[in-house]
Amino acid sequence: MTGTVVWDKNKNALLTPNAMIAPYHQANHEFYCDFEDARQIALSDLADAFREIDKTVPYSPQGEISLTVTSHYDHQNSWRPFSYRLDTFSFWEQWGLILDCEYSFPASDQETWTVTAIGPLLAANGGELLKVNWHKDGGDGPYVQLKARFPLSCTVGQMVALSAIFESLISNDSIAPSSPGGAFALVVSGMPDALLGQPESRWLEVKRKGYGLENDRQKHELAVDLAALANCDDGGLIVIGLSTSKGAGGQDIISAANGCAVGSLIVDQYSEVAKNRVVPAIEGLDIRVIGHKGKHFLAALIPPQPEQFKPFLVRGGILNGDRVSGAAFTIPHRVGSEKWNVSAEAVHSQLVAARIALRKGQPMSDA
Repeated sequence: MTGTVVWDKNKNALLTPNAMIAPYHQANHEFYCDFEDARQIALSDLADAFREIDKTVPYSPQGEISLTVTSHYDHQNSWRPFSYRLDTFSFWEQWGLILDCEYSFPASDQETWTVTAIGPLLAANGGELLKVNWHKDGGDGPYVQLKARFPLSCTVGQMVALSAIFESLISNDSIAPSSPGGAFALVVSGMPDALLGQPESRWLEVKRKGYGLENDRQKHELAVDLAALANCDDGGLIVIGLSTSKGAGGQDIISAANGCAVGSLIVDQYSEVAKNRVVPAIEGLDIRVIGHKGKHFLAALIPPQPEQFKPFLVRGGILNGDRVSGAAFTIPHRVGSEKWNVSAEAVHSQLVAARIALRKGQPMSDA
């Protein structure tokens, strides 16, 4: 055989190099198999096989030609009490080959949330959302049905892995990639890919590789990033191991989760920089290294900080080259995804305001 899958008309079966995939009923063309039997199938080959079947049926295909792949979980999760998930690839006259899946979610008022949750990741993988149907109760609670089309250069295995991330995003709004805590939860759960398509922002800083903490300038840069996020109202998140590319509006969009070499990201080194260079200490700073697909990622969550502790300062200032002056200090903050240092004039104004407030015995204003 040529290709990763073909249709055997005589047996009415899909043949791969390692398996024969039969339909649920011999009289129809709805095929079922376990994930391992289908993971290497190219969508282009599957589409060709379905077109061959389409030539033999008297009706226009509206999803009746399909392959459903079963993935088994080691354990159930809190939002879907099953030990397996089904992903269906179906053939339609108007769309061709599509991913046609259902996902549970905890409340029936999350229609807008569903599209928002997966939109950036869908676009980052070249996907197109074709149709969305919401159902308040399917016996096991509310669920959403999605139909999406993806590039035929992908494999069934890649699409099933992406579908698993969709399920996590739709089913559990506490791990939304639209907030520091939610994005952190995704990364430490082993799903850094879920941030693909997200823009760098006021609260999100990503790096392709580690800071390189062997010199003072790199240590200073890390401290500045941590302090700038600590000065944000909502805190923030740094993720190392993600690459960006420029979007249509010039914004940096996360485009790849390549990770870093195993052993190259050391939590203690990053914690030491925060401890020694950021003043005051960042409350609740959580730094973790996560393994994913043979690579390491680092995530540093900076929770929202008490207002009375702000602004957070960084000991030292860049002189030239890699030299850092210990006699200076830096007050960083973020405007959009960019970092800015508070000017000397602004620092002087705050000091004058504080002095006046102290003399009058009044609380200091936010001026």
